[in-house]
Amino acid sequence: MARAFEKFVTVPGKTGIIMVIEKEFGPAGAKDWASLTAGLADIVKVTFGTAALYNEQILRQKIAAYEDAGIRPMIGGTLTEVAMLCAGGYTRELMTGYLQYAKSLGFTHIEFSDGTIYVPDEKRGQIIKMCIDAGLKVISEVGKKDPKKDALITTEKRIELMKKDLEDGSDMVIIEAREGGKGIGVMGKDGSVNFDELDVLIDAVGLKNTMIEAPDKSQQQTIYMRYGPGANIGNVQPRDVLSAAALRSGLRGDTISALRKEDWRKYHADQNAPDEYKI
Repeated sequence: MARAFEKFVTVPGKTGIIMVIEKEFGPAGAKDWASLTAGLADIVKVTFGTAALYNEQILRQKIAAYEDAGIRPMIGGTLTEVAMLCAGGYTRELMTGYLQYAKSLGFTHIEFSDGTIYVPDEKRGQIIKMCIDAGLKVISEVGKKDPKKDALITTEKRIELMKKDLEDGSDMVIIEAREGGKGIGVMGKDGSVNFDELDVLIDAVGLKNTMIEAPDKSQQQTIYMRYGPGANIGNVQPRDVLSAAALRSGLRGDTISALRKEDWRKYHADQNAPDEYKI
Protein backbone atom coordinates (compact mmCIF):
# COMPACT_ATOMS: atom_id res chain seq x y z
CA MET A 1 0.00 0.00 0.00
CA ALA A 2 1.33 3.43 -0.91
CA ARG A 3 2.57 5.80 1.76
CA ALA A 4 0.31 8.79 2.36
CA PHE A 5 1.57 12.00 0.70
CA GLU A 6 4.20 9.93 -1.15
CA LYS A 7 3.91 12.09 -4.29
CA PHE A 8 4.50 15.30 -2.38
CA VAL A 9 6.83 14.66 0.57
CA THR A 10 10.04 12.60 0.55
CA VAL A 11 11.31 10.49 3.45
CA PRO A 12 14.71 8.81 3.76
CA GLY A 13 14.82 5.47 1.96
CA LYS A 14 17.58 4.04 4.15
CA THR A 15 17.32 4.51 7.89
CA GLY A 16 18.66 3.09 11.11
CA ILE A 17 16.77 0.84 13.49
CA ILE A 18 14.21 1.95 16.05
CA MET A 19 14.00 -0.48 18.97
CA VAL A 20 10.93 -0.13 21.19
CA ILE A 21 10.55 -1.23 24.79
CA GLU A 22 7.05 -2.54 25.45
CA LYS A 23 5.33 -3.62 28.64
CA GLU A 24 1.70 -2.70 28.23
CA PHE A 25 -0.03 -4.41 25.29
CA GLY A 26 -2.28 -7.41 25.14
CA PRO A 27 -2.72 -9.19 21.79
CA ALA A 28 -5.34 -6.74 20.48
CA GLY A 29 -3.34 -3.70 21.53
CA ALA A 30 -0.16 -5.16 20.05
CA LYS A 31 -1.92 -5.84 16.75
CA ASP A 32 -3.39 -2.35 16.54
CA TRP A 33 -0.10 -0.65 17.46
CA ALA A 34 1.90 -2.82 15.04
CA SER A 35 -0.48 -2.00 12.18
CA LEU A 36 0.26 1.70 12.75
CA THR A 37 4.04 1.44 13.22
CA ALA A 38 4.93 -1.31 10.71
CA GLY A 39 7.83 -0.06 8.64
CA LEU A 40 8.84 2.42 11.36
CA ALA A 41 9.52 0.28 14.43
CA ASP A 42 12.01 -2.49 13.64
CA ILE A 43 12.39 -4.37 16.92
CA VAL A 44 10.09 -4.54 19.92
CA LYS A 45 11.60 -5.70 23.18
CA VAL A 46 9.36 -7.32 25.77
CA THR A 47 11.28 -5.40 28.33
CA PHE A 48 12.86 -6.12 31.71
CA GLY A 49 11.79 -9.58 32.85
CA THR A 50 8.11 -9.01 32.07
CA ALA A 51 7.86 -11.93 29.63
CA ALA A 52 7.88 -14.29 32.64
CA LEU A 53 4.67 -12.72 33.97
CA TYR A 54 2.42 -13.43 30.97
CA ASN A 55 0.02 -16.25 30.36
CA GLU A 56 1.93 -18.23 27.75
CA GLN A 57 -0.83 -18.18 25.15
CA ILE A 58 -1.28 -14.42 25.49
CA LEU A 59 2.46 -13.93 25.02
CA ARG A 60 2.46 -16.13 21.91
CA GLN A 61 -0.43 -14.12 20.42
CA LYS A 62 1.33 -10.85 21.15
CA ILE A 63 4.59 -11.98 19.58
CA ALA A 64 2.70 -13.25 16.52
CA ALA A 65 1.08 -9.81 16.08
CA TYR A 66 4.52 -8.20 15.93
CA GLU A 67 5.91 -10.80 13.54
CA ASP A 68 2.89 -10.51 11.24
CA ALA A 69 3.61 -6.76 10.95
CA GLY A 70 7.30 -7.37 10.18
CA ILE A 71 8.44 -6.09 13.59
CA ARG A 72 10.96 -8.42 15.18
CA PRO A 73 10.19 -9.45 18.78
CA MET A 74 13.11 -9.48 21.21
CA ILE A 75 13.39 -10.96 24.67
CA GLY A 76 14.79 -8.52 27.23
CA GLY A 77 18.27 -8.93 28.66
CA THR A 78 17.17 -8.81 32.29
CA LEU A 79 15.04 -11.93 31.86
CA THR A 80 18.05 -13.86 30.58
CA GLU A 81 20.15 -12.60 33.49
CA VAL A 82 17.49 -13.88 35.92
CA ALA A 83 17.33 -17.19 34.01
CA MET A 84 21.09 -17.54 34.55
CA LEU A 85 20.59 -16.93 38.26
CA CYS A 86 17.83 -19.53 38.44
CA ALA A 87 19.87 -22.05 36.45
CA GLY A 88 22.98 -21.39 38.53
CA GLY A 89 25.17 -20.52 35.56
CA TYR A 90 25.42 -19.80 31.84
CA THR A 91 26.81 -22.99 30.32
CA ARG A 92 25.22 -24.54 27.25
CA GLU A 93 23.90 -27.40 29.37
CA LEU A 94 22.15 -25.01 31.74
CA MET A 95 20.81 -22.47 29.23
CA THR A 96 19.86 -24.38 26.05
CA GLY A 97 16.36 -25.25 27.28
CA TYR A 98 15.61 -21.61 28.12
CA LEU A 99 16.86 -20.40 24.74
CA GLN A 100 14.97 -23.05 22.79
CA TYR A 101 11.78 -22.21 24.68
CA ALA A 102 12.21 -18.48 23.90
CA LYS A 103 12.62 -19.38 20.22
CA SER A 104 9.53 -21.61 20.32
CA LEU A 105 7.44 -18.71 21.65
CA GLY A 106 8.25 -16.77 18.49
CA PHE A 107 11.08 -14.51 19.63
CA THR A 108 13.53 -13.81 16.81
CA HIS A 109 16.01 -11.71 18.82
CA ILE A 110 17.54 -11.78 22.26
CA GLU A 111 19.29 -9.06 24.18
CA PHE A 112 22.38 -10.36 25.96
CA SER A 113 23.44 -8.20 28.88
CA ASP A 114 25.22 -8.37 32.20
CA GLY A 115 23.76 -5.13 33.46
CA THR A 116 22.99 -6.52 36.90
CA ILE A 117 24.70 -9.89 37.35
CA TYR A 118 28.39 -10.67 36.99
CA VAL A 119 29.52 -12.43 33.85
CA PRO A 120 33.28 -12.66 33.18
CA ASP A 121 34.20 -10.66 30.10
CA GLU A 122 35.87 -13.69 28.55
CA LYS A 123 32.56 -15.64 28.73
CA ARG A 124 30.48 -13.12 26.77
CA GLY A 125 31.37 -14.69 23.44
CA GLN A 126 30.39 -18.15 24.67
CA ILE A 127 26.92 -16.89 25.62
CA ILE A 128 26.46 -14.95 22.38
CA LYS A 129 27.33 -18.03 20.31
CA MET A 130 24.98 -20.16 22.42
CA CYS A 131 22.10 -17.79 21.63
CA ILE A 132 22.94 -17.84 17.92
CA ASP A 133 23.05 -21.65 17.93
CA ALA A 134 19.51 -21.61 19.39
CA GLY A 135 18.35 -19.71 16.30
CA LEU A 136 18.18 -16.24 17.86
CA LYS A 137 19.79 -13.07 16.59
CA VAL A 138 21.76 -11.33 19.32
CA ILE A 139 21.90 -7.67 20.21
CA SER A 140 24.32 -7.39 23.11
CA GLU A 141 24.64 -4.58 25.60
CA VAL A 142 27.70 -3.04 27.19
CA GLY A 143 26.97 -1.25 30.44
CA LYS A 144 25.68 -1.65 33.96
CA LYS A 145 22.30 -0.73 35.43
CA ASP A 146 23.99 0.77 38.50
CA PRO A 147 25.43 4.17 37.45
CA LYS A 148 28.35 3.78 39.88
CA LYS A 149 29.35 0.46 38.34
CA ASP A 150 28.76 1.76 34.83
CA ALA A 151 31.02 4.76 35.48
CA LEU A 152 33.90 2.37 36.18
CA ILE A 153 33.85 1.15 32.56
CA THR A 154 36.34 3.24 30.63
CA THR A 155 35.72 4.30 27.05
CA GLU A 156 38.56 2.03 25.98
CA LYS A 157 36.98 -0.92 27.78
CA ARG A 158 33.58 -0.25 26.19
CA ILE A 159 35.19 -0.24 22.77
CA GLU A 160 37.05 -3.47 23.53
CA LEU A 161 33.86 -5.24 24.67
CA MET A 162 31.77 -3.86 21.81
CA LYS A 163 34.28 -4.98 19.18
CA LYS A 164 34.60 -8.42 20.74
CA ASP A 165 30.81 -8.88 20.90
CA LEU A 166 30.54 -8.00 17.21
CA GLU A 167 33.34 -10.44 16.36
CA ASP A 168 31.49 -13.13 18.31
CA GLY A 169 28.31 -12.64 16.30
CA SER A 170 26.23 -9.83 17.81
CA ASP A 171 24.23 -7.98 15.16
CA MET A 172 24.92 -4.75 17.01
CA VAL A 173 25.82 -3.52 20.49
CA ILE A 174 23.67 -1.35 22.75
CA ILE A 175 25.07 1.49 24.81
CA GLU A 176 23.22 1.35 28.13
CA ALA A 177 20.99 4.27 29.14
CA ARG A 178 18.11 2.41 30.81
CA GLU A 179 14.48 3.45 30.48
CA GLY A 180 15.05 6.86 32.04
CA GLY A 181 18.05 7.86 29.91
CA LYS A 182 19.77 9.97 32.57
CA GLY A 183 23.06 9.74 34.43
CA ILE A 184 24.36 6.58 32.80
CA GLY A 185 26.35 5.53 29.76
CA VAL A 186 26.73 8.49 27.40
CA MET A 187 23.79 10.33 28.98
CA GLY A 188 24.40 13.09 31.52
CA LYS A 189 22.41 13.52 34.70
CA ASP A 190 20.25 16.06 32.90
CA GLY A 191 19.68 13.69 29.97
CA SER A 192 22.05 15.50 27.62
CA VAL A 193 24.11 13.34 25.23
CA ASN A 194 27.86 13.23 25.85
CA PHE A 195 28.94 13.38 22.22
CA ASP A 196 32.61 13.59 23.17
CA GLU A 197 32.40 9.97 24.29
CA LEU A 198 29.73 8.81 21.86
CA ASP A 199 31.71 10.07 18.85
CA VAL A 200 34.71 8.03 19.99
CA LEU A 201 32.61 4.87 20.41
CA ILE A 202 30.94 5.25 17.03
CA ASP A 203 34.22 6.06 15.28
CA ALA A 204 35.67 2.87 16.77
CA VAL A 205 32.86 0.39 16.07
CA GLY A 206 30.75 2.05 13.36
CA LEU A 207 27.36 3.74 13.37
CA LYS A 208 25.56 0.74 11.88
CA ASN A 209 26.94 -1.51 14.64
CA THR A 210 25.87 0.74 17.52
CA MET A 211 22.44 1.11 19.11
CA ILE A 212 22.09 4.15 21.34
CA GLU A 213 19.48 3.89 24.05
CA ALA A 214 17.74 7.27 23.77
CA PRO A 215 14.28 7.27 25.35
CA ASP A 216 13.93 11.07 25.43
CA LYS A 217 12.83 13.19 22.47
CA SER A 218 15.66 15.71 22.92
CA GLN A 219 18.19 12.86 22.84
CA GLN A 220 16.68 11.42 19.68
CA GLN A 221 16.67 14.86 18.07
CA THR A 222 20.33 15.61 18.76
CA ILE A 223 21.43 12.10 17.74
CA TYR A 224 19.64 12.30 14.38
CA MET A 225 20.90 15.82 13.77
CA ARG A 226 24.48 14.71 14.43
CA TYR A 227 24.54 11.32 12.71
CA GLY A 228 21.61 11.51 10.30
CA PRO A 229 18.72 9.09 9.79
CA GLY A 230 21.09 6.09 9.79
CA ALA A 231 21.52 6.21 13.57
CA ASN A 232 20.08 3.27 15.55
CA ILE A 233 18.14 4.23 18.68
CA GLY A 234 16.66 2.09 21.41
CA ASN A 235 14.34 2.23 24.42
CA VAL A 236 11.75 4.22 22.50
CA GLN A 237 8.31 4.06 24.10
CA PRO A 238 5.51 2.64 21.89
CA ARG A 239 3.66 5.96 21.94
CA ASP A 240 6.78 7.78 20.68
CA VAL A 241 7.62 5.74 17.57
CA LEU A 242 6.00 8.06 15.06
CA SER A 243 7.53 11.05 16.83
CA ALA A 244 11.02 9.51 16.57
CA ALA A 245 10.47 8.51 12.94
CA ALA A 246 9.35 12.07 12.17
CA LEU A 247 12.52 13.44 13.75
CA ARG A 248 14.79 11.21 11.64
CA SER A 249 12.80 12.03 8.49
CA GLY A 250 12.95 15.80 8.90
CA LEU A 251 9.20 15.90 9.46
CA ARG A 252 9.38 17.88 12.70
CA GLY A 253 10.34 21.52 13.02
CA ASP A 254 13.28 20.49 15.22
CA THR A 255 15.09 18.65 12.42
CA ILE A 256 13.78 20.03 9.11
CA SER A 257 16.72 22.33 8.44
CA ALA A 258 19.34 19.78 9.56
CA LEU A 259 17.99 16.75 7.70
CA ARG A 260 16.63 18.53 4.60
CA LYS A 261 19.58 20.85 4.01
CA GLU A 262 19.55 20.96 0.23
CA ASP A 263 15.81 21.53 -0.05
CA TRP A 264 16.03 24.09 2.76
CA ARG A 265 18.86 26.03 1.11
CA LYS A 266 17.27 26.03 -2.34
CA TYR A 267 13.82 27.01 -1.13
CA HIS A 268 15.04 29.90 1.02
CA ALA A 269 17.45 31.15 -1.63
CA ASP A 270 14.61 31.17 -4.15
CA GLN A 271 12.44 33.09 -1.67
CA ASN A 272 15.22 35.57 -0.85
CA ALA A 273 14.67 34.73 2.80
CA PRO A 274 16.24 36.75 5.66
CA ASP A 275 19.68 35.75 6.94
CA GLU A 276 18.28 33.91 9.96
CA TYR A 277 17.04 31.19 7.59
CA LYS A 278 20.53 30.51 6.25
CA ILE A 279 22.29 27.34 7.37
